[in-house]
Amino acid sequence: MKIKVAFIYTLLFATIILSCKKDDTTCDNANVSYEGQIKNLFASCAIVGCHNAGSLEGSLANYQDAKTFPKMTRMLGALRGQVGFLPMPQGGTKLNECDISKIEKWINLGFPQ
Repeated sequence: MKIKVAFIYTLLFATIILSCKKDDTTCDNANVSYEGQIKNLFASCAIVGCHNAGSLEGSLANYQDAKTFPKMTRMLGALRGQVGFLPMPQGGTKLNECDISKIEKWINLGFPQ
């Protein structure tokens, strides 16, 4: 009987431990830079027909273009899909809040390369 009870408690304990997941809600945006994170986030924006080099809407194709992007003040509203903004990326999957916060921090830090 003691062995059955011990087995059940062990099984229950193992189930609880194995069902726990690592908290994926943390966002490491401590050292945000263009080369470190932003370049990869903007890669899907800088495609032909969108924000590539020479685009009338402004380019996000490289660091120089990105830091002088003409619609930078509206970018965060568009990325978040806020009312009054055209949601970006247009026709694509919305960036997660962590990636948007990295872009916001990069802007607030003065566009570190």
